[in-house]
Amino acid sequence: MRSLPHSVTGQPLAELLQQEDKDMKTFIAVDLETTGLSPEEDYIIEIGALKYQEGKCKGTFSRLVKPPVSISRRITEITGIDNNMVKDAPSIEIVMKEFLDFVGEEKVLLGHNLRFDYSFLKVHAKRLGYDFLMEGLDTLRIARKFLTNLPKKNLGALCEYYEVINPCAHRAYEDAKTTAVIYAKLHNDFAKDNPEAFQPLEMKYKEKKKEPMTEKQKKYLIDLVKYHKIQDEVFLGNMEGFLDAMTKSEASKKIDEIILHYGKMIR
Repeated sequence: MRSLPHSVTGQPLAELLQQEDKDMKTFIAVDLETTGLSPEEDYIIEIGALKYQEGKCKGTFSRLVKPPVSISRRITEITGIDNNMVKDAPSIEIVMKEFLDFVGEEKVLLGHNLRFDYSFLKVHAKRLGYDFLMEGLDTLRIARKFLTNLPKKNLGALCEYYEVINPCAHRAYEDAKTTAVIYAKLHNDFAKDNPEAFQPLEMKYKEKKKEPMTEKQKKYLIDLVKYHKIQDEVFLGNMEGFLDAMTKSEASKKIDEIILHYGKMIR
């Protein structure tokens, strides 16, 4: 019989982690919110993290980030973060430096689907001239190994399974804190007999090369803008120069966005 639901604001992680395994109690729990799924072409809009040492929280980090693009309605629906919330937020250049200072000498990240968060952190850190070489513990990987009968293994499903209450899902800080609690639950259930599954693994991510926009895409974009007489600031000024800098993926997204809001061209 399970205990009453556990709130992430309650019991310290050290008490949840029953096994005396100090290595597994020292990590940075992290979560990001972003403008999309591509670390090369999308942007971080929030970083949340907690520093745990031997199961005790030694520091917290929570920052909104102002991206160089508009936050889409879809992302706002998922995260609750809109353009107004980030209009006075610092840039990623400032927040990334603050985050790396927060991480300090720690070498282990904890996350749910950690490769996603790590890929964004790695790409953005590299662009700013920072190394970001970390090891990782991924609650998604652990859940897939041991909770094979659970139909879904996203963070929400694991919260339901372990009766953990996340007071603000899809916000970076609360998701990071919730992930630490879920990790503790998994650790207590499975680490004693399967210690190897709870060893941090080296994190690797190679930035993907950007393909330039095709001439066909470029022509279609220009025609769409002219057809709908779009006055969006993105297309003001040197439109040719702006389009030349677009990648194939960015152009595809922009075409879809225009068609969604304005419709196709009718010949």
